[in-house]
Amino acid sequence: MNNTIIEAIQTAALRLTNAPRKQGFLLDPKHGGAIHHYTAPDGAIAFARLRLKHPVTGEKWIRPLRRDAAGIWCELKAPEFEGGIPLYNLHRLCDPARQSERVILVEGEYKVDMLILRGIIATTSGGAQSVETTDWQPLAGRNVLVWADNDDPGFEYAQHAANKLKAIGCEVAFIDVAVLNLLPKGDVVDWLKAFQQQHGRKATAADIWALPVIEGAPEKVEAVGGDLSHSIASDDATPLLENTAQPVTPPAQSDDEKIQWLASLKPLEYDRVRKEQATALKVRPATLDAMVKAARSDESEADRLPFIEVEPHPKPIDPAQLLSEVSDTIRKFIVLDTEQAHAAALWCALTWFIDVLDIAPLAIINAPEKSCGKTQLLTVLGRMAYRPLPASNASASALFRAVELWKPTILIDEADTFFRDNTELHGLINAGYLRDGYVLRSEPVGDSFEPRMFSVFSAKALAGIALEKHLPDATLSRGVIFNLRRKLPHESVNRLRHADRDLFTGITEKLAKFALDYSQQVQLARPALPDKLSDRDQDNWDGLLAIASCAGDEWVERATVAALKLSGAGEKTVSTGNELLVDIQHIFESKRVDKISTADLIAALCNDEENAWATYNRGKPLSPRQVARQLAAYGIASKTIRVGAYETPKGFELSQFSDAFVRYLSTPLNLPQHPPQTLESNKHGALTVADNPPQKTIRNNSATPETTPLLGCGGVADKKTILGEAEASRPNASHLRI
Repeated sequence: MNNTIIEAIQTAALRLTNAPRKQGFLLDPKHGGAIHHYTAPDGAIAFARLRLKHPVTGEKWIRPLRRDAAGIWCELKAPEFEGGIPLYNLHRLCDPARQSERVILVEGEYKVDMLILRGIIATTSGGAQSVETTDWQPLAGRNVLVWADNDDPGFEYAQHAANKLKAIGCEVAFIDVAVLNLLPKGDVVDWLKAFQQQHGRKATAADIWALPVIEGAPEKVEAVGGDLSHSIASDDATPLLENTAQPVTPPAQSDDEKIQWLASLKPLEYDRVRKEQATALKVRPATLDAMVKAARSDESEADRLPFIEVEPHPKPIDPAQLLSEVSDTIRKFIVLDTEQAHAAALWCALTWFIDVLDIAPLAIINAPEKSCGKTQLLTVLGRMAYRPLPASNASASALFRAVELWKPTILIDEADTFFRDNTELHGLINAGYLRDGYVLRSEPVGDSFEPRMFSVFSAKALAGIALEKHLPDATLSRGVIFNLRRKLPHESVNRLRHADRDLFTGITEKLAKFALDYSQQVQLARPALPDKLSDRDQDNWDGLLAIASCAGDEWVERATVAALKLSGAGEKTVSTGNELLVDIQHIFESKRVDKISTADLIAALCNDEENAWATYNRGKPLSPRQVARQLAAYGIASKTIRVGAYETPKGFELSQFSDAFVRYLSTPLNLPQHPPQTLESNKHGALTVADNPPQKTIRNNSATPETTPLLGCGGVADKKTILGEAEASRPNASHLRI
């Protein structure tokens, strides 16, 4: 959704609702008001529906808002559509990636928004009288679950809509509202509020999909309590509380179902029906108490969310102001560069947009030593991330099940030791980088096992010491790397333990509203990515820059600068093969040769004290076999080369590396145009590398090396000579060799 269009709609709404607001109607979401945007399949806003509510009478004032012929939002009329008025949330219904998902149909836009927050595809045609004027075709052939309001108009709407859906090939079922213990006019929102009061947590998608379903449309039932319809409107009805006049009635029939129902009651509710239900079950109240207690203890831990579900902020937010607030909040507690703080703020926002992104870059928090703030930063990110789930002690099986069930933001501290002790997690973390990332596991089914795919796509943050030594290159390349430093005495930050919890609550509510209002804009965004970024870095920053684009040009510039700086830091960590190519390129350039024997190449590699090749082979120099193995990945193999007039050892020609240098190295080879200055082969038979090692090289055993099987036979190709001495004495020799 375009930020400019949303602001224009809000301005028009305030101007055009002056009359009803003077009569006491309110547009404020806190009092039941709302502006709902109806979109086209591509996410463009087609029109809006304004909803005002009177806080005393509960009466509603609802009008459509459209553009005039000049494109100005100023007319309180519904646009004319050839096939009918579009369904609410149409852009998500038309998302190709979600065509197989079941859709929940409700009566009213606010109820749709509450289901969307729980990751459910939901829609509505609007009010109870909108069925005939709506274009239902986008739902053709889909699996639809209808959730009716608990009143006669609600049941009539559900049945009427179901008939329309069945006519276009939909598979239709209904939530059994008769067993939900709703007040008259009770609806989805009322059930969600009652669930939170009863269970002490917010309902999840899993809780909703577990509700009882019936094939036929629901019939009117006599609900609990008196009729409060004169004082409470359906969208903001008070949830079911303890009713002192009449206890709740069990919806279940079997003994086991009744026990489960009793176990779900709050203590006060249970005490009111305890004796009655014990009599009905023909057991003593003490026996019933024991059974209910056992049922409560058996309640699945998976149903108890380890994070708090956040309700969106009631008012529209300014994305630029919000991102700056997140960035400033991070810097209150952590010593960070400006670019790092901006990147961290964008990553926090990205966790809230996870449902509309295809790539979830890792947040890799790295430090050279202890006391650099890595755990602190991970904690601060977790306080503002979507569904934070600390997982430092979790098993791999628990993690991929949690990711599939909740789509949380995984927070892993001490990643340097965590990954070392849990190698199975490498695949889970790497696969979860992409939306279509899955892990395959076997699940027991009866007496056998069946394969099952688990989705592992979610946002993840890792923190540890010297992670470049402990994480695979594939994992490091999938992340935005935050290299922290220990703060200086004059650098001051606030204590996180003294922070006001409401600080983070307010920010998360705004981030939830940000995601609710701008998800489609982020999904459709195609930000300009700096050419200096590698392909993988562009993948990492695509979603972050898309989010920044919602906040205007200043934040796009900030994100671009951060991308270039932080990706530059990440490029310092290269694979072993890439590092070998860099050093070989340097050898060809510094020696000014166009061919080199394997032995000479290894000697030159090991002669550089800043490289690790002299001790690469478990404290010994790099071997010819290891060179061959690393270069084989780039399609490079040793060959017989001619050195001088008589020697033909195994080695490499510069032309063999040309393609690899261009493809994998950022700095092209810069050799002079004149013929190469090469060296003559060693003709001092008594002086071999085995008996007279050069300075700064490793002494080898005094024995003639055997031919390396992988590289083939090459005479003296694996003998070593004194490079510096040969170069000084034979400046006009044709080739470099040992």
